[in-house]
Order: sequence, then structure tokens, then C-alpha cells
Amino acid sequence: MINLFNENRESNFLIICDHASKFIPTEYKNLGLDESVLDTHIAYDIGAKEVAIRASNLLQCPLVMSDFSRLLIDPNRGVDDPTLIMKISDGSIIQGNKKISYLSDCEDKVNRISSFYDVYHNKISELINKSIERGVFPAIISVHSFTPFWEHKKRLVELGILWDSDNRLSDIFFNYFTKHQSQLAIGSNKPYSGKMKNDTLYKHGTKRGLSNVLIEIRQDLISSKKGQKYFAKLITEPLIESNNNYKLFQRKIYKSLAV
Repeated sequence: MINLFNENRESNFLIICDHASKFIPTEYKNLGLDESVLDTHIAYDIGAKEVAIRASNLLQCPLVMSDFSRLLIDPNRGVDDPTLIMKISDGSIIQGNKKISYLSDCEDKVNRISSFYDVYHNKISELINKSIERGVFPAIISVHSFTPFWEHKKRLVELGILWDSDNRLSDIFFNYFTKHQSQLAIGSNKPYSGKMKNDTLYKHGTKRGLSNVLIEIRQDLISSKKGQKYFAKLITEPLIESNNNYKLFQRKIYKSLAV
């Protein structure tokens, strides 16, 4: 259950999109939710898929996207995370998930992990391994979007640059935007922190010593094709400029992590 673009392109970059889709297979009966709910941010990251595809084409690099809703199972969580399969999201009760405990290994949970979660992560690992076999340690860019309002308050951040232990890529973005971008409200580890253990970038980037960054874009800014095109160009410009920076593409070992 994945979507791939430019899979066979050889590049210094790999783009991923954890929450690209709102799709739920028919056998899950929409998890008991109305279609109108599945059109909202609780089911997927609005606009992120379109930005990721455009960015992949601009960079001519591989892109791996989930093709299932985060409500079915969230690929940006560790398998032991209580929010791997959500029971409630932004006030909506997910009826089809109510009986699944994060502490249990029920058949439904095991099937979701093997059929969706593992398929997504295995493809990311496969592309990384192929790149490393060629002697290239790919920089990983994860594309997400966030809601304009949270707890009835407008979020002032328009573009978030998130990272954990490795600031190589985040510094590239901040240095570039300091020189070339002044009109946007850019957040450093905002609207939330990128320090999430066992999330996708921790699993494939930090633990393997690969440079990585998570890009968060406010959803109202990428709800149109014009906005998607603008932000895809904006987030790829720093990467294109830094493409010959060899330090960006070296493996960095963190002694505190089990690599």
C-alpha cells in the first residue's frame, strides 16, 4: 500500500510522505467514520502528497508515499506507540479502532502492521540500501502539513523545519532562508518538536546516521495547486543549492544510538 515516484532515479535525496493518503480499504468500512470526516486533517496531511510529488520531480529523486490513512495505522509512529492506531483524533471517535489495544497483539493489529506499516517502511529501507550500495548516503526529506488552527488558536508558523539529533539539513534550510526568504513565518522545531523517538526519520535517518529533516507546511497555504507549486519550489531550492556539499551525504554515527 504505497505510491512511488522516480523510484529508479539515482540521487543524493530521498523524499518520503507518511500521511499522503486518506484511503481506507473497503473491508474496514471507513472505520465507522463518515466520508466528510475522512476529508479532514485527522485522516491525512492535506496538500502534502501534491507538494511531495512536485518536489520529487524538481529534485529528480525517489519518493515513497503511504497509500493508506493514518487512522488505519500511523507509519510515523513506533509499533509500541499508544498512538499507532488512534481511538480518538481531534474529538472524533474512531469506532473501528476502539477494540485495539496498543499493548495487545490482536489479529487485526498484526495484519495492519504487516499489510500497511511494514510495506511502507520496507520500501524506504530498500531504496536507502540500494543508494548506499552505490556509495551514496541519501539525505531524507519528510513532507507533512499541519492545521491552521489548534485548540481554537491560529498557528502563526507557516513553514516548520523539524529535526532531532542531526542539524545538517535543518541548518541548510535556515541558512538559505535567512538569505533569500523574509516574508514567511518559519518555525524551528515548530509547530512541534522533531525529537520523536521511533518515528519514521528516527528509524531510517537518525539510527542509520543519515541526514534528515521534516518539513511541515500549513495546510491552508497548500490547498491549491498554486500553493503546492510554490512550496515545492521553495523547499527544494536549498537542497539544489547544497547538492554538492559532501558533508551532507556522509554517514554520521551517534554513539548513544544502536545503529
